[in-house]
This record gives sequence, structure tokens and C-alpha cells, in this order.
Amino acid sequence: MLNPNIWRSQQRDFHWQGLRIGFHDEGQGPVLLLLHGLPGSSWDWYRLWPMLTGQFRLICPDLPGCGDSDKPTEYSYRLNDQAQMVLALLAHLGIEQCQIVGHDYGAGIGMQLLNTDSNIRIGRCSWISARRGGDARYFLWRELWLAGPLGQLLSHCISEGLYGRYLETLSGPFTPISSQTRQDLWQLLCAHQGLQVLPQLLHYRYELPLSSETSMASNNAQQFIDGEYDPLSRHNRSNGSLWIKTGHFPHLEDAEHLAMLLTEFHRGHDAGSQAVFQNLRNGE
Repeated sequence: MLNPNIWRSQQRDFHWQGLRIGFHDEGQGPVLLLLHGLPGSSWDWYRLWPMLTGQFRLICPDLPGCGDSDKPTEYSYRLNDQAQMVLALLAHLGIEQCQIVGHDYGAGIGMQLLNTDSNIRIGRCSWISARRGGDARYFLWRELWLAGPLGQLLSHCISEGLYGRYLETLSGPFTPISSQTRQDLWQLLCAHQGLQVLPQLLHYRYELPLSSETSMASNNAQQFIDGEYDPLSRHNRSNGSLWIKTGHFPHLEDAEHLAMLLTEFHRGHDAGSQAVFQNLRNGE
């Protein structure tokens, strides 16, 4: 497993509107933009990384307020602001077209990108454990409290133990997240006083599209992937999702299965790409 400190040291810097944004850009092939969930960071994709870099050029930022990017308290963290940062990063890298994989919060930002005018052409999109707006059922009670008027005060009560139990609640019974991974995720959450902006980030729940709006967001080919044991996805049975035997974090719980689904969708049923993936599974 790649050490998270090595991962962080290999980040590149992008400066946007006075903010330092950390990001990774690696691999060759079609551009695949990876947008992480909340609370999370680009490190969330570490298990998928070696399975996808041989087939795609992967670009994944630590979104403002997350990971090693700046986390100012005087910032709105609206989905549109995050989407504008992503577009600026892609333009900075000379990207003219890309496909998107978004998990949780990142799916919300990805859907915002589809509804934002830009010169960047967006192709196929995969939404992993995407939440819906207008319904508190898609959020845990502790998330609702943090997004409420007492969120700033409650953020000071979050401990590593509470965060670990939060991850356990959302992960599947047969695909637990290891204690080491939980510890790594906690350190990235707390980096640069990240807990203090978590309530502001969670305000995104008021901006999410409703289920019907999501399905009609654009003409882009869209793939929905949900975990069978995700307590936040049990309301999605009618949205045509692909179901994987995990909880809310398929990329951390069953990265191999998820990589196969993403490869088949974003590269098509190409024999060459499937052979590369099979070799990775066999450790070749």
C-alpha cells in the first residue's frame, strides 16, 4: 500500500483565487477526472490508482477545504465554487475533454460541472454513492447536525474514535475499512485544521439536485454505482444503479470490482484494456 505521506509529498500545486490546491496528474490515455467524497481527499483513490493509471490519465485534486489543499474559514464552499476551481485546474493543464468519476460529494460537484458552461467537453460520467437533495434520508443524523446552526460548535467534539465509528456505520459488513486506512483518513481530515470547515462543506446538501433532476441533468452517458450495504443508498433501488457488495466506499472496500466497472464503462469492452486489468488482478 502506498504510504499516504509519500502520496502527499508527490502532489503538485495549483493556485486559484488565492488558494493552494494540491492535485495529482498521472497516467496515459483518456483523461479521467476523479472527484473525492466528503469527508475525504484525493488519497481516497489510492487503491484504484495502480489499476487505472495504465489505461487513463488520472487527474484528482484535493478539493478546497479537504486533504492538503487550503481550508479557509472565510470561503463559501458552494458546489459552483468547487466546480469553477476544477474547470480552472483542467484549463491550467490544457485539458480540452475529460470523463468524470465522482464519489459522494464529488458526484455533486461533477453534476454541477455538467450544468456549467465551459470550453471543456465532458464525456461519460460515473457517480459512486451519489446523494440526492431535498431528502434528509440521504444523510446520517450526525451529518445533519454538523450542517445545522450548531455545526461549528459540534465540530470541536469530533474525535478519531467517533470518526472511526462513522466509517464503520457506512461501510459494508463484509468489506470493513482497515484500522490503518481509518487512521490515514483521519489525519488527512484534520490536516490544516480541517475539522473547522467541515460544517461549511456539509452545507452542500442544500444544493444537491433531486433524483428526477439528476437523471435529466444532461445528455451525457451516466453510470450510477451504489453499495448494497450503504445505508444512504437503500432509497436508490429505482434509479438503475449497478450494485456492488460494499457500503458507502466501494473504492476503499472493493477497489478491484469497482475498477472493472469503471474500465468497462469508460473504455468500453475493449479487449486490450480488459487484458491489462486482468494482469493487475493476477499481480503480473
